[in-house]
Amino acid sequence: MNGFMAADLGGTLATWVAALATIGVWSYLVGARRIFALLQYLLAGLATGYLVLLAIHDVLVPRLLTPLVTHPADHLLLLPALLLAATLLGASWLPRGWSGPAVAVLVGGIAAFALTGAVIGTILPQMAAALPAATLSSPDLAGQALALATTVLVLLGFRRGARASTLTARAASVGRWLLVGGIGGWLGFLVVSRLSLLVDRVGFLLGSWLTVLR
Repeated sequence: MNGFMAADLGGTLATWVAALATIGVWSYLVGARRIFALLQYLLAGLATGYLVLLAIHDVLVPRLLTPLVTHPADHLLLLPALLLAATLLGASWLPRGWSGPAVAVLVGGIAAFALTGAVIGTILPQMAAALPAATLSSPDLAGQALALATTVLVLLGFRRGARASTLTARAASVGRWLLVGGIGGWLGFLVVSRLSLLVDRVGFLLGSWLTVLR
């Protein structure tokens, strides 16, 4: 058996779909934008459908509808959530005066959740991890001090619109350069990871599909 005709129909179909989708995405390099756009729509549709089913199956039904149906008296606080969900579902035909506040509450809640997560889950742990150890004989003291200095300088790099002393301005400039260096390193890592994905797709086409490589 080869990649054109696997042992089962499902394996053959999956291999062909994956191979043709890969070639279709690469067709953008030769100017076939319609095929690439069609695959983009397909990916967006599949991802949206999957997220909708996930939200219904794992969030709305077990955490909202089921508690309200089985024990409504014990979950009165879920009624505003049900009203919010109903308002969002009917936002296209409801008056803007009704749907606007619901959308504002949803967007504001998501923004507050994201900001709180960024502060509590990222900035504070980063500062705590960068604090030097209590004992000066710690072997990681130099690394911890360097991490703390880098964190403080990068945070100072976001200082805008306020008067600052020459020392603070220079520290902010150093912080911005450190931020640029960090972003450059991250982009380099991203390029390397994408190249590894490219090599994996080429290996799939030559191995699993064309069976040139074994």
